Amino acid sequence: MKQKIEQLIKGIIYSIFFVPLLVLPSSYIFPFIVPKIIFFRSLVEIMTFLYVVLLVINWHQYKPKLNYLNIAMFLFLLSFAISTFVGVDVYHSFWDNHERMLGLFTLLHYVAFYFISATVLKDWKDWKWTGRIFLFAGFLVMFIGWLQTQNRELLLNQGSSRVVSSLGNPIYVGGYGLFLLFLALLFLSREKNNLWRWFYGVVGFFGFMGMFWSGNRGTILGLVVGAAVALIGYIIVLKNFPKVRYSLLGLALLGVLSISLLYTFKQTDFVKNMPAVGRAVNTSFEDVKSSPRWVAWQIAVESWREKPAFGWGPNNYFYAFNAHYKPKSLDFGYTETWFDNAHNIVMNTLAVQGMFGLVIYFGVFITAIVGLILAYRKKIIDYNFAIIGSSFIVAHFVSVITVFEDPTSYIYLMFWLAMVSVFSFKTDSHLSANGKPTDIAVYKSDRKIGGGVLVVCGLASFFAIFVFNIQPARANQKALDAIRALMADPANSLSSIKEAVEFASPHIDDIRSDTGRSAAGVLSSGWQKIGKDKSNEMLKIVIDNLEKNLTLHPLDIRNQLTLAQLYQLGTIINNNAMYLIKAEGVLEDALRKSPKRQQIIYNLSGVKLQLNKQDEAIKLLEQTIADNPRVGESYWRLAYSYKVTGQEKKAIEIIKIAQEKGIKFTEQEQGIIG
Repeated sequence: MKQKIEQLIKGIIYSIFFVPLLVLPSSYIFPFIVPKIIFFRSLVEIMTFLYVVLLVINWHQYKPKLNYLNIAMFLFLLSFAISTFVGVDVYHSFWDNHERMLGLFTLLHYVAFYFISATVLKDWKDWKWTGRIFLFAGFLVMFIGWLQTQNRELLLNQGSSRVVSSLGNPIYVGGYGLFLLFLALLFLSREKNNLWRWFYGVVGFFGFMGMFWSGNRGTILGLVVGAAVALIGYIIVLKNFPKVRYSLLGLALLGVLSISLLYTFKQTDFVKNMPAVGRAVNTSFEDVKSSPRWVAWQIAVESWREKPAFGWGPNNYFYAFNAHYKPKSLDFGYTETWFDNAHNIVMNTLAVQGMFGLVIYFGVFITAIVGLILAYRKKIIDYNFAIIGSSFIVAHFVSVITVFEDPTSYIYLMFWLAMVSVFSFKTDSHLSANGKPTDIAVYKSDRKIGGGVLVVCGLASFFAIFVFNIQPARANQKALDAIRALMADPANSLSSIKEAVEFASPHIDDIRSDTGRSAAGVLSSGWQKIGKDKSNEMLKIVIDNLEKNLTLHPLDIRNQLTLAQLYQLGTIINNNAMYLIKAEGVLEDALRKSPKRQQIIYNLSGVKLQLNKQDEAIKLLEQTIADNPRVGESYWRLAYSYKVTGQEKKAIEIIKIAQEKGIKFTEQEQGIIG
């Protein structure tokens, strides 16, 4: 039985490698994320319960080994958990939203995948076949990426020159390609069969090209740094092969020369048109400093200073960003004023997990690299394993400095670290220091288990999958059905909306928000066609549910902005100023949570104008100009406020001031001004 269970677990591990291929555009909101996480968690839950059976059969054989990397991984999980429960929004840290789904609950699955893989995959034969299957699955992802270079509309690529493959984001494709290249190189260094060597070469080539098809600068930087680490490593270890060392030094100099030439001629069309490379070499430090991401990094540091030990809580950067929002962000447009992640793994970890979390995060990578170096010195692994293993860890870390981990990157990162754990930290609890058996009888003895244990584990597995995966998947589909019904036939969509917001799911908050925003848009554009009665019924449903969301997430100003919009619609539909007063209260509360956010101020000033609180409205808008005098919308809104209060001279004056400052108004804004 033990061997059969091991084979089942290995089969599940193989299946996990194909999860990145899952895309169901017509079935889910966020079709690139939700099905992947749902299937991944389900597979890991089955695998975990099978692993529990193995532990019952023989605890000493299958318990996780006590080594430094395993301890570091456990501390990483512990840090994530502590920050979750001391953060500003425990619920959001635990579940995350259904756009990313990387809360503590999902992270538990990735860590379980790491520990089980490091326990069940024991020797190179196991890892060799596992790696081959992973490479094949990765090849399919990269092949889809190549197809998108031929047909830019394929699989929701939306005509972009940067491919998303089946992952939904070019950043994810680049990171995956980087992993495939290094894994192929590692296996190539240990393979003698020419057929398999060709296989590794082809997959490695597609991984390499995938980095360029993705157009991701961070991945290219990771590749360059990883290659530099590998060259230095080989130059050091091959001291007895001077010709090879000189060749490597020549290759290093050639690399430096190539990079220098690219920078020298970076303004030429040839370099600019090179996928990923053109974007990378034409990005200066000044460009970074003048980008919205720089603002996000500054806010991350400010947020960390406020909560230095354990941070705001995983996935709660959004709240930190709002609290420390900088009016400068609107210079880049409204899309750059909403950050749920600092787009820098170091800065984001610092903000949401504090210094404790950041130290542990660094500790995982450092422990893995040190383990590889020490294992090589002890002749446990060869120099290829040590150098390529370390190089990828460095390359991956560099590649995510400007982004973040994603559902696919966690799979291959945990796979790589598990492989490092097995081969660099070889420990065996039944061997003494001199390698002689101590309690071999205990190690070999298997406990007999009855059918009751299997039934209990099976039922527990089914229950977990149903509650935590099947139900959320159904809820997500119902939310999508409700939104589609709203768009197609809003007058008859009430039953679909009710069904969606009443369906129990860990992501009920996202469903409430999505349906609320969709309903607000539909009612704004045509409540008259829907009819007053049905419009009011729809209003009541979505308002009630958004108010429930505010109870669950009191710091989430997105819900408050939608709620204020719905209250204002209630005023229009029912000619009832009480709705307007409610909108004012909600927006004032939102402004306390994000005092400098122009979007809130613009909405609040409009409400105050309608409530005949002109002085308050004008004061708010004057403050937005003082906070950031480069935003045209602040000027025309202030001019409009002067106009409706009979102060036409001031209205003209404020527009002249804007023109003197070189403010460029859009065509729509010019129409409003006219």
